[in-house]
Amino acid sequence: MKPDILTALKNATAPLHRRLEGNLNLLAPSFSPADYLRLMKAFWGYYRPIEARISGVSALHDWLPDIAKRSKLPLLAADLQVLGVDYDALDKLPICTVLPSCTDLAAALGCLYVLEGSTLGGQLISRHFKMLLNLNAENGAAFFIGYGEQTGAMWQTFREVLMATTIDTVDEASMIHAACETFITLEHWLCSATIHPA
Repeated sequence: MKPDILTALKNATAPLHRRLEGNLNLLAPSFSPADYLRLMKAFWGYYRPIEARISGVSALHDWLPDIAKRSKLPLLAADLQVLGVDYDALDKLPICTVLPSCTDLAAALGCLYVLEGSTLGGQLISRHFKMLLNLNAENGAAFFIGYGEQTGAMWQTFREVLMATTIDTVDEASMIHAACETFITLEHWLCSATIHPA
């Protein structure tokens, strides 16, 4: 029997996920405030164009009407402002131009599988940066805290949408390809835009 889409997505992206985590090394005890600021700027440079591309897929809004609520840009903007990056400087930050092609529902959902899934890992990362750098939702870690107590519910809603759309609506292969491309382009961008601790 064919695996469900969530299992297929997890299996296909697992090696890419592990490689990204290993290269970023976010849980390193040597991660400094300067490293953190570079990381937040890099995330902004990726999320700004990818969220714009995803939100441009009209069919997605029918399946996921709370898509605007899922945007991480307001959280990143708030974090960066607290960290000393004002609105003018925010607009001048480098933006990633090599992105997955999210032009249809399947591809948009594939990209979102990675972005929404990262909110789960963000819970662990936010606790690490609370201990290491004393960061919280008010002083620079809102992005990693994400949906906070609503994280589980938001992820469950997204899982249900994935399962529903793949019954007979979208191309699973396209979704999986977009998810893999999201991991690959995100890793390339973050690793080229930041300096990581050893």
